Amino acid sequence: MGNIKAPRPPSERRRALAALLLAGLCVPLAACVSTSRATAIALDDAKPQYATSDCKAAIKATEVHEDLYIGRLIITPLIAVLTAGAAAPLLLGGNVALDTADRVDASTLSETCGGPAKSAGEIASDVVTNAALGAATGAALDGAAGGQGLASRISRSLFGGSTGTASK
Repeated sequence: MGNIKAPRPPSERRRALAALLLAGLCVPLAACVSTSRATAIALDDAKPQYATSDCKAAIKATEVHEDLYIGRLIITPLIAVLTAGAAAPLLLGGNVALDTADRVDASTLSETCGGPAKSAGEIASDVVTNAALGAATGAALDGAAGGQGLASRISRSLFGGSTGTASK
């Protein structure tokens, strides 16, 4: 019986979940950059267009997207929690709009500096994939809340329905 551990009290579980969520928020801040910034980093400086003033100005302009990207990584979950998911449609729309602008500017930057541009269809596909990944990540974290977390509330707000625990 010495090997059997008693279940952790709810307060310890909450602290563990809070630590997991905090780590989940900090890792993206340390590891991710905006699409424009990633494009600027990946540019081929051997191309003649790279040395132009237009290219240099486009690279400098990526700072705006980087600031917006980091800001929305912090602000979006904060607003979502403070509004208990009520602001989800606005947050989703705002993030999709900012992501689209970032990807359009990254494509323009690439083309200005001698690289390939992305088509509108490719950009739209990337934005949809990014939004779906964000929704899937939120839903996975929500599973720890028994369907009562933010992702479930957002889903019910957007698509209707009830909680899976309503009949209990």
